[in-house]
Amino acid sequence: MRILFLMFPGDAEISLLRLGLLAPAYYLFKDLPADVVLASPQGGSPMASAGEHGTRGDDVRRFLGDRMAREELADTLMVDQVVIDDFDAAYCLGLVGAIWKQVGTERVVSQFLDAGKPVAIIPGAGVDISPHGAANGLLIIGDNDASPLLAARALIELLQQKPNKRMPS
Repeated sequence: MRILFLMFPGDAEISLLRLGLLAPAYYLFKDLPADVVLASPQGGSPMASAGEHGTRGDDVRRFLGDRMAREELADTLMVDQVVIDDFDAAYCLGLVGAIWKQVGTERVVSQFLDAGKPVAIIPGAGVDISPHGAANGLLIIGDNDASPLLAARALIELLQQKPNKRMPS
């Protein structure tokens, strides 16, 4: 199972990519084990500063003590380098705007859906999925404190039950 973990630090809520949102889903995927590839629009580190991550939860403490995880976050893949065929699903934090009108780096979400692959989105300030909805894929969206972990669990369950990588027609 190979998951693209996209981070779009575009709104005030996720501009510092709070580790409380990132860490639980990251470790849920890693502990499967799944191959997790972190990506952000410009690559490198999407975090402007450590921000307000506090010590909320064991996963945040684990992340802060995990040198490899911190290095992966500091050296994310640039979204333009993503090859959709290399991944089974995408998990996105902080996406804003209309996913079908996106150009450049944000277009990767609609490319996953066009390819019939599931995408979980924990949105930023606002996400508009029209005019195509989820196209051939499955779109999982949540916007409360429990959403990051619940969306990650739903994505894993879906990938473990599917015999092939494309969603049924």
